[in-house]
Amino acid sequence: MKNKVRASNPDRVHYIDNLRWIAISLLILYHACMAYNTWGEKNFIFFKDLKPMAFVVVFISPWFMPLLFLLAGVSSYYSLNKRGFGHFIKERLIRLGLPLLGGLIIVTPVLSYIAALSHNHYKGNFIQHYVEFFTKYTDLSGYDGGFSLGHLWFIMVLLVISLLACIFIKLLPQKPVVMMITAVILSLIAVASFEFKFLGKPLITYFCMYLLGYYFFSKKEFVAKLAEFKWEFVVVFLVVSITNATLYVVVLGPKLLNNICNYSSFVFGVLALMTFAHDHLNQTSEKLTRFSKLSYTFYILHFPVVVLSQYFLNLTGMNIALNFLLTLVISYPVTYFVSLLLSKLKGYYFG
Repeated sequence: MKNKVRASNPDRVHYIDNLRWIAISLLILYHACMAYNTWGEKNFIFFKDLKPMAFVVVFISPWFMPLLFLLAGVSSYYSLNKRGFGHFIKERLIRLGLPLLGGLIIVTPVLSYIAALSHNHYKGNFIQHYVEFFTKYTDLSGYDGGFSLGHLWFIMVLLVISLLACIFIKLLPQKPVVMMITAVILSLIAVASFEFKFLGKPLITYFCMYLLGYYFFSKKEFVAKLAEFKWEFVVVFLVVSITNATLYVVVLGPKLLNNICNYSSFVFGVLALMTFAHDHLNQTSEKLTRFSKLSYTFYILHFPVVVLSQYFLNLTGMNIALNFLLTLVISYPVTYFVSLLLSKLKGYYFG
């Protein structure tokens, strides 16, 4: 059969690919829910604070980006060992740099324009706002219609971290004792710096997670050993994540317990998802391979599709519950098929 599961290709770690595209697919739900957050964040479009949607955002937030950087670190291990530093750096500059530039020209101006319409009652057209987008610099969120990286901040940070990691990897002696000490230090710094943010992001945590992915989670025996405690990780992850979201959205405290659960959700979320994926997602098929290959484009496109869906559905006057459901129904297939179309065009012109 066409989509029959195939034996794993030894050149790829399929559970890494599968976990990545599954995680990225959550972003449509996540960003659709952001339009209903309860903590006053404008987002590019906002309707009303609703606790069930806010709960989803808070449940996902602590572990999501650390997981993506960890997965990027694992992938970099295989890429670096296959291609070497020179080719890896060139590939990163092209694969991350060009989409980042293209996204800033095409994608994020759309988000900022919708924000200008939604929050500022902007009267100009998109072309008029397009000029303003590149000349109005405020808090860089884009929520006021100004310049913003939007969700493409991840690509920019990943590019910088990938290049910095090359220096770290090149200089660090890979001896057993050094690796053991490195694992402890990186883990401690990742957790300790989780709330230390620069430009609103825990960049030190992300750098440490990338290196942990490269050095340790890329080792099959290491993840296999952790997977012996898979269900313990899963149970703790669910308990602390549900408690964290409940405390933050519903109970509104106590702050200390909320912080402990937030940190724990980050740590156990990554461990639970990595070990669960190791045992249950290490397979491939034509469909799974396609989803994996499209995940990067899916990431770039998903946010404007969500926001545009929410905006135009809202113009019809429908209630917010129906808007939310239809946004999900529209955004998943539209983002997927546009990503697929772009991949076909890329293959046609550059394949």
